[in-house]
Amino acid sequence: EEFFSKLELVFSEMSDSGLHRAMNDFWNSWSQLANQPESDVVRTRVRDQGDTLATRFRERHAQLQSLRKEADARIQGAVNQINNLAQQVKELNRQIYSYEISGHQANDARDARELAVEKLSKLVDVNMIENSNGRTSVIIGRDWTLVEGDQVFELDATLRGGEAGMVSIDGIATHDHRRDLTRSFRGGQMTELIQMRDETIVGYMNQLDELAFGVAAKVNQPHATGTGISSATDLMKSAYALTPEARAQPMPFLQDGVFQLHLVDRDNSILETYEIEVQAGVDSLEDIVKRINQTVNDPNLLAASIGEDGSMFLESGQPRRFIFGDDQTAITQVMGFNSFFETLKGAADLRISPRILEDPNAISTGRDLIPGDNQVALAIAKLQNQPTMRDETVTFGEYYNSILGDIGLKVQRNQVEKAQQDNMVQQFREIRSSISAVNMDEELADMIQHQKAYEASARYVSTVDEMMQTLINM
Repeated sequence: EEFFSKLELVFSEMSDSGLHRAMNDFWNSWSQLANQPESDVVRTRVRDQGDTLATRFRERHAQLQSLRKEADARIQGAVNQINNLAQQVKELNRQIYSYEISGHQANDARDARELAVEKLSKLVDVNMIENSNGRTSVIIGRDWTLVEGDQVFELDATLRGGEAGMVSIDGIATHDHRRDLTRSFRGGQMTELIQMRDETIVGYMNQLDELAFGVAAKVNQPHATGTGISSATDLMKSAYALTPEARAQPMPFLQDGVFQLHLVDRDNSILETYEIEVQAGVDSLEDIVKRINQTVNDPNLLAASIGEDGSMFLESGQPRRFIFGDDQTAITQVMGFNSFFETLKGAADLRISPRILEDPNAISTGRDLIPGDNQVALAIAKLQNQPTMRDETVTFGEYYNSILGDIGLKVQRNQVEKAQQDNMVQQFREIRSSISAVNMDEELADMIQHQKAYEASARYVSTVDEMMQTLINM
């Protein structure tokens, strides 16, 4: 319940720092830019609102990751508690055996052992089997023997290579043989914490990433082939890079078709248009770079290359510059040319393009450097109300609202389940109390009655004593 309340706070829209508000402000700024495509003030506003939106995504990702780490720390703490309780059960097993083999009753030790096992049952699902000699075996999870008589097979929270910072839970058998028990628990706080860390929080992180990727992709699609006031350039570097091995492999996510590169002069007039053909599933980055250079056929006009880091460079000879035109192939998005947003991981690293952050006049509003053209800005502004998520069935806002609604429902369900669980525990306690013929409430009531009777008797004796003392003194 505590973690669900914290999840509600992560996605809270009660303050000005809400993600929903940031999205609305971002789309509204594009609507304003569509009306005033050459306004420096509005361009700056679009940049700032985009930067704020990216920041809100990163903040929420960081908060969710922090919650995962908190759950992970709780898991490690639960492992320590389980081991400590196991040692207590082991020691009590020894005491019970020692007392009862000599003919004495070990009621106190048995009560203490029962209490230790009860505490264990709150942490993890437990089965307890008592042997004929009074010792118990404690089995947790599906089949891990935690305690067997005077032996304890402890748990160990260990880091694995699969996911940095998150522990797995090993059971340690004889000769230090280990078994991963992380997914074997079926109840108790341990199961709840593992599910919260690895399923619930991760699920919301994935949805947040999907939303961030969706916003970035849909905005970048028209922006990449659009132009702004200062879009024409003599040097452009792709936002993304490929490893040496990947550069020679067919590039993923491309589509069959052509993309255009326009060579322009100082007055932004188009001098030449080059069309580069791409074969999806066949062409590598090296192939595309080679084809650009073959198509232009003059490195003094325009040349493509691959940098040492695996990014793609386009450079024109002075005084000429260039812009992208139509792109049927998605090469501009795949490599991150002329993007508004950049991201590789989703919400974790979403950011504004450094070029736009430095110069808002690079924001695309139209096409082909036509002054006053607003078709790109208008297309991006319309994204607010277009079905873009879940196979284009819901808008960005509706998708985010569904996340908020899901968290709210889970909070309510968790509260109901907790109330039912508390009620069930109370019923079990009453049943156990009736079986043992000891009801703490009744015992307390009887004790109070006896105490009142004692106090009344004491007052009576005191009164008689005073009367006798008076008679003696007469």
